Amino acid sequence: MLELIISRDGRDLVSLPMEEKVLRVGRAATNDLSLPEPALSRHQCEITRSGDQVLLKDVSGKGTLVDGRRVRKAKLDPGTKIGFGDLTGSLRRSRDVATPTARLPGGGTKVLAKGQPAQHPLRLVGRVQGHPVQLRLTGEVLTVGTDPACDLLLADDYISAFHCRLVKKTDGWFIIDLDSTNGTQVDGIQVGEARLRAGTNLSLGQIRLAVEQDHDGHPGKTPDNFYGILSTDPIMQAVFDTIERAAPTEETLLITGETGVGKDLVARACTRLSRRSDMPMVSLNCAALSKDLLESELFGHEKGAFTGAQEQRLGLFEETSAGTLFLDEVGELSLSAQAKLLRVLENGEIRRVGGNQSIHVDTRVLCATHRSLADLVREERFRQDLYYRMCVIEIAIPPMRKRPQDIALLAQHFLAQATAHIEERVLAPSAREKLAAYRFPGNVRELRHIMTRAAILCDHQTIEAEHISFHPPTLADQVSESETYHQGKTLRDVEIDALRHALAACEGNRTAAARVLGIARSTLMKKMTKFGIHFEAVLSEQE
Repeated sequence: MLELIISRDGRDLVSLPMEEKVLRVGRAATNDLSLPEPALSRHQCEITRSGDQVLLKDVSGKGTLVDGRRVRKAKLDPGTKIGFGDLTGSLRRSRDVATPTARLPGGGTKVLAKGQPAQHPLRLVGRVQGHPVQLRLTGEVLTVGTDPACDLLLADDYISAFHCRLVKKTDGWFIIDLDSTNGTQVDGIQVGEARLRAGTNLSLGQIRLAVEQDHDGHPGKTPDNFYGILSTDPIMQAVFDTIERAAPTEETLLITGETGVGKDLVARACTRLSRRSDMPMVSLNCAALSKDLLESELFGHEKGAFTGAQEQRLGLFEETSAGTLFLDEVGELSLSAQAKLLRVLENGEIRRVGGNQSIHVDTRVLCATHRSLADLVREERFRQDLYYRMCVIEIAIPPMRKRPQDIALLAQHFLAQATAHIEERVLAPSAREKLAAYRFPGNVRELRHIMTRAAILCDHQTIEAEHISFHPPTLADQVSESETYHQGKTLRDVEIDALRHALAACEGNRTAAARVLGIARSTLMKKMTKFGIHFEAVLSEQE
């Protein structure tokens, strides 16, 4: 996997995984990576990964420094330096996390140990020149050899540049020899292709590797980790009890909670505890696509169904049949898409866009929303019958302000993630106290950003209170001083002030301001019109 490393004066400060999405970098809080550097624009650049290719696009209009030159666009390779003021960004290939590459044809000379598909995650462990090595088997295809491009780099004179390949198939992980000079041995037998299972021993040149179950990669239930959800606060126990009871059923689950509480983690925990745990889980953000694109994405379309539909396309319900489909922000579905979703939940049938044939699917559906579906039903923006069909079992996740015991645990966890490849950092008591006094309107996601920012700003092993910054600062002041702030004001005054402060705190981004206030963007726009608030004026006052 590729990582973006942020460093200062040659010292790594923080690492961020480069997933296949757009990473926005700049000074403003609305960026995915907010860097407190005066030399940067509010929105400096966008870094996009597609497969193995990473591209940088400048959005500041002034150019972004790449290897010492100001560019508008550039292809980024491992080792490329990006100038962010006093900070430097660079791409690095992580060797302990797998990076999916192109799908490759199967085939080989021998197949060993046929059996049932692997039900548990696996990893390779061993020692190279006295140092421990580990490779978690994730993604689709991994390579092993002496070439720096390999996912597992093994320095050994008897190992070829691209020695072997690990491929995930429908019935487990397989190792395939790539015509290496000295061959690949599985349990003492030289093979062209063989299945991997826990307890298998590999010989590559003079290096011995063992295949083990990877309990760390996919944690189960521990005192502070419930299938990937970190918590020790008693209020979360009710959530975990509901998950354990509801997950093994085939019922549709509705996961509710404020933005940033971790609804996707709950969905993954439900999938792991379900009868479909060995089948794929696919996530779709319903708010990210237009009405037409969303229906095509979910239900597929026939050739010629609309302009641009040049061939038949399967939707997610067909592609994930026998698996799990997680619909995030389900409250954003159009009324027509809601009617089609109701049909799937009731009868297990879909109809492609432009088609007239009913198709049976067997897909478990998990839904999530940060909005009140009951309010949407009253406003006639959400179907009542779909609401009752989805709300058979609701898993309500409490916000961070109601689970104070988890703040220190999560803060240290996110700090460890941000500094995974550099010197370990710890939180001073003063920093813990400052975090405990904050109410986290952005919940767990905001805490992650706070700890990432602290790792960048702090040059010492111990992070003190002064390194903890709530960005934008006015948002912290608003929440902590809300009681005194509202004294002597009418309800109308309080509402107007809340709107203006949220717009100022989010630098005029109305979508972000609505999210902070916990209302729909359309509701925010109506209230701005009602009270005569113009966000340009709010920004000019802020300056």
